[in-house]
Amino acid sequence: MKKTATLLLASAAFLCSTQFMNAQENSGISPYSFTHQMDGNVPVILMPAHDFSQDIKDAEAFEKAGNYPRFARHFDVNQTMLNAGTWTEVGNGDRVWRLDLKSKGALSTDLFFDNFFIPEGATLHVYTPDHKQVSGSYTSLDNQGNGLFSTEFLSGDEQTIEYFEPAAVRGQGSLRITQMAHQYRVLPMADPCEVNIICSPEGDNWQDEKRGVCRVYVVEGSSAGYCSGTLINNTSLDCTRYILTAFHCGTGATTANFNSWKFYFNYEATTCTGGDGGTLTNVMTGCTKKADAGDGGGDSGSDFLLLQMTSTASPSWWPNVYWNGWSNANTAPPAGSIGIHHPAGTNKKISMTTGTGTSTSWGGTVANTHWQIHWGGTTNGWGVTEGGSSGSPLFNLNSQVIGTLTGGGSYCNTTVAGGQNQPDAYGKIAFDWVSNGTTAANQLKPWLDPGNTGAISLNGSYSPCTTGVGIATYESDNAFMVYPNPNNGAFNVSVKLDKQADVVIRVVNVIGQEVMTKLIPNTVEGTYNIDLSAQPTGIYFVQMKAGDKVVVKKINIVK
Repeated sequence: MKKTATLLLASAAFLCSTQFMNAQENSGISPYSFTHQMDGNVPVILMPAHDFSQDIKDAEAFEKAGNYPRFARHFDVNQTMLNAGTWTEVGNGDRVWRLDLKSKGALSTDLFFDNFFIPEGATLHVYTPDHKQVSGSYTSLDNQGNGLFSTEFLSGDEQTIEYFEPAAVRGQGSLRITQMAHQYRVLPMADPCEVNIICSPEGDNWQDEKRGVCRVYVVEGSSAGYCSGTLINNTSLDCTRYILTAFHCGTGATTANFNSWKFYFNYEATTCTGGDGGTLTNVMTGCTKKADAGDGGGDSGSDFLLLQMTSTASPSWWPNVYWNGWSNANTAPPAGSIGIHHPAGTNKKISMTTGTGTSTSWGGTVANTHWQIHWGGTTNGWGVTEGGSSGSPLFNLNSQVIGTLTGGGSYCNTTVAGGQNQPDAYGKIAFDWVSNGTTAANQLKPWLDPGNTGAISLNGSYSPCTTGVGIATYESDNAFMVYPNPNNGAFNVSVKLDKQADVVIRVVNVIGQEVMTKLIPNTVEGTYNIDLSAQPTGIYFVQMKAGDKVVVKKINIVK
């Protein structure tokens, strides 16, 4: 986040803290060379010599100017299995390709690929020379569909890439190593007053919304650091992979840079008092820019950046993510509004506002571009925001995003006396909508309301988004039937359960507004009349729930 000038120097005090870099989960399949005798001579590509002391100074100055935390430098590699490394025949037509990459003095390194395709049966591993850290195995299930991929930071300055290709798919695999990231400084842990999203009661009502919030690995030029963002829903209900974050996180990013941006989902501690634990394996690589505030990062506007992830494949964890809803109403956030974020790039935290927010500006040249809020103490801490929180969403009490974090003066009071009482500023969705410029390149509306429905709010949804905004389909069976369909607003719900239960019928319209809820207590079987004749023509979603059975049906009201 952008810290206000009076408090900038305090952020430097945490730079000596430790940031844990976790390797990706191991699938249980070891690299071929770990279990078979192979020639140990592997070609090494060495990154260019570089004065990282200047990078450290530049990163510290960048943060003191109120920007997000940077910690890594990218080097171009541009090597493939055709022009680098060594192939080894291992019998029966199977073969192994290996290559070492090294960036002297790195605290850790990470690798980025394009033209990435692993055929079925082949495996890819990345590991450190001492074999103590292994990333992978990566398989055909890791193909993202956009040809882009990245591994994970492994400690030390050297990694070995090992690709095993069975005879049945010989020559089908491809990958190009585009870049190597060199970590040159340690980032801080989150401040001690922050509250883990898993904590109760703070996180109890936000376990869906948290699944849309992600840690964003930002690449600008050759520098890299962390911000936060969220998946955001749109009125087409098509689960387009839009990410909303802050423009100041990427004002200088190029199209090529965006290919290396990464989005980490479900990165959170497993206990309320836990440290920086949590998975770093739920990550997607690559995006394109759709729109931004065009304001230099909040200086004359609301500081939004809308991206679209270019990945098209859905890994096994993808059904666990959530497209957060939004409201473009210019309604001040009430006390109890929520921020969910990744301070200092660490695991997910939650902060709660106290008092009603007010309109403000960030750069001062345009009025009412931001919401100014203050944070309050909760059961388990006093959540604030930090560097790395930039771009994170502010939610109203309807669980809808109403702003994205630009910055402010909040700190734990152990960092700056009274800092927890200082305000932060979130760029308004209400201003993002059409007020930053006159074209789609500077507005949210064309992207989040592509059908020009005039919606002022939209609820969140799991995939598939077409099952109804804010409604998740957990099971599809014959326990519930809806007929006739289409209808004129009058229809029947037939219930046939295997045991007695309370049945809840809920109906929402296409923009996520609830239009009816009906409770049918203690039923096993029956037919119940629903009357929506007062509702206008259009698509509606009927959710029927009894115990652990949940079914959603789409109906069409025609008059």
